[in-house]
Amino acid sequence: MVVAQDASDETTTAGVRVRRAEPADLPAARTVLARALAHDPLMDWIFGLRADRSAAVSAFLWAGVEGYVLAGTTWLAVDDRRAVGAAAWRVPGTEAAGADGGPPLPGPSILGLLLPADRVVMVRDGFEAMRDQFPDEQHVLLHFLGVDADRRGFGIGASLVEAGLAAAPDHLPAHVNTTLDANVRFYQARGFEQVGSVRLGDRGPLMHGLRRPARRP
Repeated sequence: MVVAQDASDETTTAGVRVRRAEPADLPAARTVLARALAHDPLMDWIFGLRADRSAAVSAFLWAGVEGYVLAGTTWLAVDDRRAVGAAAWRVPGTEAAGADGGPPLPGPSILGLLLPADRVVMVRDGFEAMRDQFPDEQHVLLHFLGVDADRRGFGIGASLVEAGLAAAPDHLPAHVNTTLDANVRFYQARGFEQVGSVRLGDRGPLMHGLRRPARRP
């Protein structure tokens, strides 16, 4: 499903336009998310120290970002030159949500292409620990959010989150996971409440889960 863009799909903040991503924006959305998330603690844990970190993160994100862009549930922040941020949402009723509605954990095939076998097992076991972190109730999930380092602190991330929340079904709560304490505070300032934390494996990062109530019951 591709969602058409209309005037209500755009906002402007700090000289940056936030709009719904279109299929042609897929490379830009993937690139900016890979750039922004390359040194996230979660990616540190998955990929460790390797020279091709950025390329590996980009490949890891590709399938998920593609699905969200084509489903019309990705938002892009653009200035005059390039994309500087993006947010990708998993929304029930779209193809990107999957038929089973289960948590979007990475499959062994993509991990097997990017990681040695022993690390695949470590990462899969760590992600399995996240299953209880996802709510049983139907919800929208902010799966990926990233803003270029030099554009952070100007409200771009907040605008991306708010655009996705405004477009989501108002009877559904929203959920997000993060490994950064600063992000917990960021989401709490936008109506999310922390609902739990889980360690990803023996030496993995602590993953925090947050929930925002539905706008209407």
